[in-house]
Amino acid sequence: MTSFFAYIQILRPLNLILCIISVLVSAWLINAFTSSLLPYTIIVVFCFTGAANILNDVLDVHIDIINKPKRTLPSGYLSIRNAVIFMGLLFLIGILASTQINPLGRQIALILVLPMLVLYTPLFKQLPLIGNLIVGIILGLVFLFTEGSIYGEINMMWTPFILATILSTIRELCKDAEDVRGDLNANFQTFPLKYGFIYTLWVIRILSVGLCVYSIIPWIVGQYGLAYLFSLIICVETPLLYGVFCIIKMNSHPEDYSQVARLMKIVTLMGIIVIFLSGF
Repeated sequence: MTSFFAYIQILRPLNLILCIISVLVSAWLINAFTSSLLPYTIIVVFCFTGAANILNDVLDVHIDIINKPKRTLPSGYLSIRNAVIFMGLLFLIGILASTQINPLGRQIALILVLPMLVLYTPLFKQLPLIGNLIVGIILGLVFLFTEGSIYGEINMMWTPFILATILSTIRELCKDAEDVRGDLNANFQTFPLKYGFIYTLWVIRILSVGLCVYSIIPWIVGQYGLAYLFSLIICVETPLLYGVFCIIKMNSHPEDYSQVARLMKIVTLMGIIVIFLSGF
């Protein structure tokens, strides 16, 4: 792997793409696709997301040696020193870009998101379920941040925020169950390690069913149309329920949760598409 691709890989391009698509979908839904503030909003999300991914990799390098030895830092393709410099540059650019958006967006970015990103691995990750919820909230805040950055107020993006938060929290719980070996070695008290796989599965299933019920309410009250309902059932609810009720069971192993975590990446992307279709 060349140095260039090592820098690209440590950013976790899929996560970045999901966040940028979320910004674009939000801008389209609030009729702000041509706003002069949209590029600055994208820059903040891109830089903060990329920097946070690097920070997590740096702090988790001793865990990734066990769980994901092929990642950029454990494999030695990129030094920790260069990764930290790259991270600092991204945070700086993101902070500077935030000065060009509306005050509400800047407050969300600097007072809410930035502290959660920085403190996630050293603090929140070790708090069972709370750490998972924090990651979910960070992704959900992309929708609120976009509207707040461009218009200076939040009216339309609350439903996408809640849906994205719950969906991402489910995925994070699956990832924690997948990574129990490395987390045990690092003495991290994640939910699966503290309470076991059975309780983890029940929490995942309760959140999944709750998400499926809640996500239909916007159609029932007339907020979204049939395009939203059909795409929701086909693209999100069906694969989600299949994953948490058919793939992972009471006697499942980390490998099963790994399979569902990969499935949740696709479901998350499909969820963003469903939110996009809610505009029709």
